[in-house]
Amino acid sequence: MQVVNRYFNTSGPNIRAQHYTLEREFLIEKGLDLVHRERYFTIWAPRQTGKSTYFRMLAEVLETEGYQVCHVNVEHLMQSNMADFMGYLAFQMTEQWGVDFTGLSLASIFNKIYTIKDKKFIFIVDEIEGVNSAYFNQFLHTIRNAYHSRQRHALKSVIFVGVANITGIVQDNASPFNISDSLQIDYFGEKEVFELLEQHEAETGQTYAKEVKEKIYEITAGQPGLVNGFGAKLMELYPQKTAIDYADYLVVEEWYLYEAL
Repeated sequence: MQVVNRYFNTSGPNIRAQHYTLEREFLIEKGLDLVHRERYFTIWAPRQTGKSTYFRMLAEVLETEGYQVCHVNVEHLMQSNMADFMGYLAFQMTEQWGVDFTGLSLASIFNKIYTIKDKKFIFIVDEIEGVNSAYFNQFLHTIRNAYHSRQRHALKSVIFVGVANITGIVQDNASPFNISDSLQIDYFGEKEVFELLEQHEAETGQTYAKEVKEKIYEITAGQPGLVNGFGAKLMELYPQKTAIDYADYLVVEEWYLYEAL
């Protein structure tokens, strides 16, 4: 067999040079369409479904089109006060957009954005549930106000990424957060599961019996983390085997059912 260069990713976003990766062009096109129409929207799905991989791929394409993408992960800020939260946002925006927002408040950051007319900014907030509830609504209302005037300033799209459809759960006493567009990241279809496994076959020469591919799709229901997990465990147990058969699959299935948990 060939030397393995890439492998099945079971943790964090995919890196194409290291991991078997599905491009999912149809989802990229959906995201591009929303951005081109200057929509602010959410990407939501359970964990280990490929959200982070997806929005990074989307960001790469957007940057080739002249957009400047600022991506922040706020998962670690749930207990942070407003000053620390804004310090983090200002630092990331300054670094990634190349405009100095150092020391500015939330209102001042957006006032400065409103003065910028010659750029196209994209703001991606990952793990949006991590924003402290003490100022969550204030943050959302500020974003909503920017949305209503987006044709007159640089912030062309804001993308919230989380494990729940935030448009259905976020509201306050004044009014609901009314940015209604959302993009759901679905599990892999059967063809996609086969395609991912076939990347391994092509790069290593190690093949899977058709019934093994079918059973991996069936038992995982296409959940990306589990699909990659099955592939990774098979690689770990049978690195030198040229053909993975159903008996090999059953060993991994039993491991998942009785040991992995």
